[in-house]
Amino acid sequence: MVVIIFFVFAWFCIGVMVCLPSKLPLAANFLLLMVIEIMLTNKITVLTYNLKLLQININSIPHYLSMAIHNDITDAFVLLTFANVFLTTSKASIRWGISVYAFLFQMFAGAMLSWNSVLIYTGWNFVLEAVMIIALMIYALLMGRLFQRMASKEGWMR
Repeated sequence: MVVIIFFVFAWFCIGVMVCLPSKLPLAANFLLLMVIEIMLTNKITVLTYNLKLLQININSIPHYLSMAIHNDITDAFVLLTFANVFLTTSKASIRWGISVYAFLFQMFAGAMLSWNSVLIYTGWNFVLEAVMIIALMIYALLMGRLFQRMASKEGWMR
């Protein structure tokens, strides 16, 4: 059952990204997705294996798949959508809205991981999770801005 929940989350996040009316250029989005994936993979590696603040439930294949789907699809596409909307609009209300959506969706998905025993918090808590999400959102914005400038200078526009 837990895998189905995270499949639905993943499809929702992909659907939101696909339906955006304006996006960064394809090359910028591709590069942004790659650097977001690298950061998310490093985050999980450092927090679980190096610092031992989290423990991934590997006793069950559905739990492990749920973690993989969440980390590789859901979080990545939420951050990609956030950066695309934030960087392609000038309206403050839309920027605030996408910021709240990205933050709350990631907090909710992280809570679902914990509630379903996919991730076991050993030295981690929701405050640290919130700080990490904000840091990832800032990182996605900075990298998105960099790739947006590269795209305009190099002529990557569609």
